[in-house]
Amino acid sequence: MAFTDGTPGTGTGTNTGTPAAPDYSPAAWPEPVELRPRPALDPLGTVLIPAPERQLFTRGPGLPGAHPVPAAPTPVAGPPPVGAPPVHRAPTVPHTAPHARRLPLPGGGARHRHLLDRIRVPLRACHRIAVLGSPTEGLTTVLGALLAEHRADQVLVLLPGSPPPTRHRTGGRLVVHAVPPDPASLPGTLTELSGHYPVILTDTTASPVDLRPPAVGLADQLVLCEPATPAGARNADALLTHLTALGHHGLVHGAATVFTPAPPTDHPLAARDLLPHFRARCRGAVLLPPHTPAEPATLRPRTRTGYLELAALIGDAIADRHP
Repeated sequence: MAFTDGTPGTGTGTNTGTPAAPDYSPAAWPEPVELRPRPALDPLGTVLIPAPERQLFTRGPGLPGAHPVPAAPTPVAGPPPVGAPPVHRAPTVPHTAPHARRLPLPGGGARHRHLLDRIRVPLRACHRIAVLGSPTEGLTTVLGALLAEHRADQVLVLLPGSPPPTRHRTGGRLVVHAVPPDPASLPGTLTELSGHYPVILTDTTASPVDLRPPAVGLADQLVLCEPATPAGARNADALLTHLTALGHHGLVHGAATVFTPAPPTDHPLAARDLLPHFRARCRGAVLLPPHTPAEPATLRPRTRTGYLELAALIGDAIADRHP
């Protein structure tokens, strides 16, 4: 036999003994499937999701961490045809960015607790404090109020001049009274009051000059108050030198220097130029921020922290005196 292309075969006839191959073709073929066009891709190769459907994949506006997803730009439409009904669109509400939350500084709570622990040291005898330097309205009263607030002791503040008769604050633990104008009677008055008040602050900044020596002689600690100016720094340095020359080495070593904000008409000194020198001469130095009110209830956080640092220096002196 021969194949259809003319190639001779090896057989002599048709092989009728081999069965025909089975036919597996389906009886009916399925209908052709219509191909849907692929959605457009952005430059990153991701499928662009329409704006209405995109809201399903974002957080709601009321949940924390929700951020608005910008919608695709709307094509600019031409003017409506003549005679067409007006199209009413919903008013656009401007988006306002949420306010950023201010996180507390690292170690802020631990630092505050450490200051309070230094203020609340036990006291076994009266601790008398003489406030010297330039007059500063409200500083001694605010310091006494914070001591009375964070300690369980009664605090007496003696102010120069003629304040109203005895004033009680902070649940009765703070008493504000007038300094006796007679220098000869001040030692007896302080000795008598020492048996009734555990902590006494005597403000001599606006008192007569002859009233300061007896207040210093009976003091267990000194607080020097000057403005944060070159003149104030020179005055505080000269006062420490003068007290050292008078033999008050222990009072100078345990004194606390506090600098108040500089007047608007004077040149202020920065903390880095002011505090290291006085911290080397006495127990410590504090620079109060510009806001220094006369009432403790209106203290700002930074100002309150500055007063707490000053009160902690007083607590350190109490701990050294009563170990």
